[in-house]
Amino acid sequence: MHLGTTNRFFTNSQRRALAGRDGGCVIPGCTVPPHLTQAHHVIPWSKGGLTNIDNAVLICNAGHASIETSGWNIDMRHGRPWVRGPLIFDPTQTWRPAGQNRAATPAEKPHWEK
Repeated sequence: MHLGTTNRFFTNSQRRALAGRDGGCVIPGCTVPPHLTQAHHVIPWSKGGLTNIDNAVLICNAGHASIETSGWNIDMRHGRPWVRGPLIFDPTQTWRPAGQNRAATPAEKPHWEK
């Protein structure tokens, strides 16, 4: 689960662990499931960030492409991701725990009988 700086790309085992922890894209309100996300270094690999699951989160393709300019911030606290939205989404700039993707929550069973 910890590759350090020897490899930039996350392994399938690491992605499975991230899927179990994050449940999909960590950006609040995004419902992209784990298999359609990318593993993102919280501290960039080019700046010495490790290719470890405690420095990674799952982000959808759109979020990953714009994370540097979108205003979303990600921080790791005790091995868990926390996110803070841009002012337009969160005027309070409150850090919130991530990993609550709705895609990871089992859907309510339909009520077929009235």
